[in-house]
Amino acid sequence: MEFAVPAPSTDRIESTIAHDLARKAVIVAPVLLVGIGVWRGLDAVLGALVALVIVVVNFLVAARVLGWTARVAPHALTGVALMSFLVRLGIITAVGAGIKALDVVDWPVFCFTLVGSYFLLLFWELRSVSLTLAYPGLKPRPGHHEE
Repeated sequence: MEFAVPAPSTDRIESTIAHDLARKAVIVAPVLLVGIGVWRGLDAVLGALVALVIVVVNFLVAARVLGWTARVAPHALTGVALMSFLVRLGIITAVGAGIKALDVVDWPVFCFTLVGSYFLLLFWELRSVSLTLAYPGLKPRPGHHEE
């Protein structure tokens, strides 16, 4: 007797990962913002908050663009991913330059939070991502199997 194992859904893998990254940013944000506020003041809190929002929006937009491209034109995925990255990097640079010119936040805290949170969230997410074809996307949690 053969038992068929249902194949995991591959729909919206990128969106699932981006939302998990956003969830982790929300978990870390209160502790980070309180710590920075005690250390550097309210303008540093604003800078860190703006940086975290930029990072999360960047992840979500990347997921949306890649998901849309994978459904509509999978043959163009690499080119769209590269161009999307460059456009998003340009937008982040323009926003950063505007924030620096307006001098409304603590600039070093903004920069450090922007770069640091981007990499820390990605490294944290590495533990959650499955690198197998059996379960693409996030690893299944114990006791939670897809039907």
